[in-house]
Amino acid sequence: MVHERNARLWKRALLVGAGLKPPGARNATPEDIPALGELLSNAFLGTTDDSGQVETQYGSKAVAIVGGRYGEWIPAASWVYEQTGSLRSACLVCDYKPYGCPVIAIVATTPSHQRLGHGGTLVDAALRSLAALGYRECCAMISVGNEPSERLFASRGFLPKPDCL
Repeated sequence: MVHERNARLWKRALLVGAGLKPPGARNATPEDIPALGELLSNAFLGTTDDSGQVETQYGSKAVAIVGGRYGEWIPAASWVYEQTGSLRSACLVCDYKPYGCPVIAIVATTPSHQRLGHGGTLVDAALRSLAALGYRECCAMISVGNEPSERLFASRGFLPKPDCL
């Protein structure tokens, strides 16, 4: 089944500041790709962003992001939380030129760790890291109807762009 996603672009300006490492987090690495497939599969199952894919397909999505398919991957602004050898939350960022600024390509948290603030902490770290790298704006493409993501990004100062559905 092919899943057609209706999404809207959200954007915000970045403030100059230092990129601080969130406690317990680390920068994502290419070695995280297999674990990212598992995380994305678990995090998106039954949500607005569930495209009916299996874990290997989500792994392919992580390969595409890290491999530059959506613009140059920015590992210094991509963060993960890991616990007992598995990823619990991730925020991956790439510089997708058609948007004119870096895009938060993925924010995902495994269901057992949702509502603990990990996603927001990783988004905050990504924004600080991008500002420290000299970027002036950041965006995210959010599926219409994904209320948790809309709340998360709105709380971080992102605004939807009405002309970008």
